[in-house]
Amino acid sequence: MIGIKSIKLFTPGTPHSIHQLDEKQGLNESELSYFTTCGVDTIYDAGSISSYELARGASEKLLQETGTDASSIDLIIYLQSRMPEHFISSEATRLQFDLKAEQAVSFAISNLGCADSSMALKLAKDYLSANRKANHVLICYGNKLFSNYRFRNPVTIIGDGGVAALVGRSEDNRITDIQIQTNGHYWDLFKLEYRDKTFDQYREVCSDIRKYGFELAIESKNRFREINESILSRNGQRKEDISHFMLQNISSRAYEYYQSAFDIKISPICAMNLSQYGHLGAGDVFVNYQTGIESGFFQKGEQVLIMNNSPVAAWSSILMEV
Repeated sequence: MIGIKSIKLFTPGTPHSIHQLDEKQGLNESELSYFTTCGVDTIYDAGSISSYELARGASEKLLQETGTDASSIDLIIYLQSRMPEHFISSEATRLQFDLKAEQAVSFAISNLGCADSSMALKLAKDYLSANRKANHVLICYGNKLFSNYRFRNPVTIIGDGGVAALVGRSEDNRITDIQIQTNGHYWDLFKLEYRDKTFDQYREVCSDIRKYGFELAIESKNRFREINESILSRNGQRKEDISHFMLQNISSRAYEYYQSAFDIKISPICAMNLSQYGHLGAGDVFVNYQTGIESGFFQKGEQVLIMNNSPVAAWSSILMEV
């Protein structure tokens, strides 16, 4: 069986109240209303620490605290940040070098937003299933502010943090199944123009707020209904068999929307982490699952369904057995 053996969160710096963010002063009435009610209270500001350094810090923390030798890692899946330190060069192989994981193969994935983590888990599971001699896959990601604005209107507020997960052969935290769908119709719904601009001019924009708030919301509901019904049926499960439903940490409104749409209860862990860390991109679902395990909220043998999507657009559901 293949499962998640460990997850570590790396949040250097200090937590800041969102009300201390300078950008709050420039918001109009509608933006301010969402900013103050989206469910985020504090975020970590990593200062000059880069997204790569956040991913490396989380990986080093995981290896040290679990006593895992870097030479035992067979595959490194690096989730590329939205703002790499350099173009052309490889942060994936740099991480392999810095960790001294000489036996590993390393590569990066990107462009699925928050759902990068779901794709990484699927690739890790498939790799270990196909390679019986392989034992460990390291997945890592650094979420870092990519402009001077943490508020992604009308979505969420971004925090800084690194996340690493070790996937291997385990009876615990078993990855039962993963299903992913994408739709290129929304490929440029959010974008940041950077050519011929200075960093101070970088700002992510939503090209069509109505398309995001209505059209994509309806499609997301339909996509998740289809994916969830499929993944549960394929594994002989029913909605009633799921002990914990989870979602990435976007906003309190997102939790309310899916709870109402599917008549389920999103785990309170998600809102707790959203409040404390803000949105950590592709790292959210790992942090939520880690919290469920370490807090004792999840019990051995329980079924967990993790829904994870992004507006590029991608949808995924991960079925886990604790």
